[in-house]
Amino acid sequence: MAKSRWSVRRLVWQAGFFLLGALLTGFLTVFFARFLAHYIGSHWSVVLGVGLGVSLTLWITQWMKQPPFILKGTSPFIAGFCAALGVHVSRVWLS
Repeated sequence: MAKSRWSVRRLVWQAGFFLLGALLTGFLTVFFARFLAHYIGSHWSVVLGVGLGVSLTLWITQWMKQPPFILKGTSPFIAGFCAALGVHVSRVWLS
């Protein structure tokens, strides 16, 4: 009999890494945005903060061999760039 791919333990493990990754991304985003706001404008500091936060979080999770299943195999640079671009476009459209 084949072993089930999705077990309760695996789902809890994935959910835990998802929550920790979300908290780490949020913390890094706020940290980088506040730090960069001293040197560049608010808009660009938020955009770069999001990009750096996403990139570093994805890099750390890939390093720990626990990347989010949706982003498995994705370059951290590309993921951060896409997140930053999305924030930039949404901020421009909303202003």
